[in-house]
Amino acid sequence: MANQQRTKISLKYDQKQSVVILAVICCLLWGTAFPILKISYQELGLQPNDIFSKMVFAGLRFLLAGMIVFIYYFIKNKKIPEMNKRSIMPFIIFGLLNTTIQYFFFYTGVANTTAIKGVLLDTSKPLIVVIIAHFIYKNDRINLNKALGIILGFTGIILVNMSKIGGGGLALNFSVYGEGFLIISSIASAFAVIYGKKISKIYDPTVMNCYQFLFGSVVLLGVGLIAKGGFHLKFNALALVLLIFSALVSAIAFVIWYNLLKHNKATTVTIYIFLIPIFGTMISSIVLPNEILNINIIISLVLSATGIYLVNKNSKEVLNFENDI
Repeated sequence: MANQQRTKISLKYDQKQSVVILAVICCLLWGTAFPILKISYQELGLQPNDIFSKMVFAGLRFLLAGMIVFIYYFIKNKKIPEMNKRSIMPFIIFGLLNTTIQYFFFYTGVANTTAIKGVLLDTSKPLIVVIIAHFIYKNDRINLNKALGIILGFTGIILVNMSKIGGGGLALNFSVYGEGFLIISSIASAFAVIYGKKISKIYDPTVMNCYQFLFGSVVLLGVGLIAKGGFHLKFNALALVLLIFSALVSAIAFVIWYNLLKHNKATTVTIYIFLIPIFGTMISSIVLPNEILNINIIISLVLSATGIYLVNKNSKEVLNFENDI
């Protein structure tokens, strides 16, 4: 009897087809963040002005994410993620920037604007990173393509915040606690990327992100609980599932993304980041009844996605390091 050969489908981090599939999966997972957060707020009974309860909820998510990455590292390497006196302070600083500060503003901002606007405002992250990188890295200056990407990206962000007023004119629809907080979150994220890039040359990215999740989440939880936030959260079955799903998104997407960056040229991977706002906008419009696509949003999405594509395609240094979304 002749031996039958079975076709085995496998995804390897260094195969071109696998890179595309896995990078798209990461962007799809990150794109779910905005609608999932909106639904979570509804299920938990969280009001837009309940800032400290949002801190508790964010802290729980990233504490779980840190624990998942910790377990992954332990299973893979048969040892716990190493941390010593030299690394503890860089990990704490990274955690404060990337998790505590970024997500304090992010979770409050999302509650005070629409999911679709949140998705498009979040596209400012890579644009701000490119601007900061210009003044730090000699080999990553802003060139014509990057400048065009920045202009297109911010034009899309401005356009999505414009609304019609009487007489056929347009006005900027912008609130401090909504759109303003999301911009501050993006700035914190940009500095986290810069700092993370620096320390990733010294420490294992999996280890440093494991501990930054844990340190950053503990601060969020601590401040939120001290301020008596989170005690009235209504954790029904759906809310609990969404919390676990959000933590898994952070952990799984991170592990896949860093393995892709480890085995491939960075621009081969980061070029797909432009898909995040596309997925986020489409998913929000499908699962959230009040999120409606209109011509203004579609044009903003095209401009923002194109801007992200251009800056990532032409970045040599700092965008090679991506933090959690």
